[in-house]
Amino acid sequence: MRFWSGVLSRLTLISVVVSIPVLVNAAELKKDCFGFDAIDDDPLAARLFEVLPGDKIEFQCPERSVFCKKGAFLLAGDQVVVSRVDGDKACAEYHNPAKSPDDDETAGWLPLNRLAAKSLAPDWVGRWGDSETTITAKAQNGRIRIDAKADLQFGNGSQGGQFAALIDGEQPHARFGYEADDEGKNEKLLPYQDKSVPGLCQVKLNQLGRYLVVGDNRMCGGINVSFSRVYRRVDEKATATQTQASKPSASGTQPDRNGIRPSYQTCADQSDGITVAMRDCADAEYKYQDDRLNAVYQKLRAKLGKAAAVQLRDEQRAWIGQRDKECEVDKTGGTAQLIISDDCAVQATAKRASELETRLSR
Repeated sequence: MRFWSGVLSRLTLISVVVSIPVLVNAAELKKDCFGFDAIDDDPLAARLFEVLPGDKIEFQCPERSVFCKKGAFLLAGDQVVVSRVDGDKACAEYHNPAKSPDDDETAGWLPLNRLAAKSLAPDWVGRWGDSETTITAKAQNGRIRIDAKADLQFGNGSQGGQFAALIDGEQPHARFGYEADDEGKNEKLLPYQDKSVPGLCQVKLNQLGRYLVVGDNRMCGGINVSFSRVYRRVDEKATATQTQASKPSASGTQPDRNGIRPSYQTCADQSDGITVAMRDCADAEYKYQDDRLNAVYQKLRAKLGKAAAVQLRDEQRAWIGQRDKECEVDKTGGTAQLIISDDCAVQATAKRASELETRLSR
């Protein structure tokens, strides 16, 4: 996930205060932070923040997440996109220029008192995206021409999408509609409408220095195609500090404090966001952790007296019920909820195994 230094500090601050929508308090939405949320977060409300001087700060991962790279940290000058706040915490997303655009993102909670809001002059011209999505912005007759194309890979094939617009490059925000025929010709660059229009692609863009935040109505391409996410400039160069910070430490080859194997995160990173592949990663790690838990449970029961063994059995049954309840799939959500549920079971099982191993060693 995504971490950056003060690459844009050379840009001049806007002398005029720009009106920015107020960030929605996370308490009104949800407590977990996975960075910018295409469904709940307004792209125009996202803001750019910079890490203040001081010690490095670590991302606090969501309680149930296979996406967050634990131990990821930021240094002074790194810039993040904040999509919402909750008290003294900011839900932030960082993209690391020292990594591939397909594996450069980190998201999670950061302490708000270590961040400073940045107001930079709009800098639209450039290229944004990753291996599946490209967004290009060029100067054209005093305005900015935006062209976006996507070729998203799914388990059953690929789906394409596109949009285009002419926008005012002096403004940090843009809203527009777009229509194209089946062959992508005879395009219609249209104004944004604050209502749902069947078949009309509608897009919001927020230019935040090195970042471009995009939100669409999922009508800009084929089934499941959406451009909604945070992008960084693909030609941005990493500083020496960013390159060094992106290198894995020795601890990255060891299980975490609850015994989760590094291979689990590696598997998730290599899944390309495909739900089936990510669930396979979680299934493999769950089986490992469940076997580990069963083994230590049996050893601990054998060590205890009869009354204590019965008490442990009842405790374990209650724990299983509580785990299954906490990790139940949110049926109102999409396929991501399946992954979150799977990871919750992995994390809870590993934590319980560690607890019993500690008791066994006494």
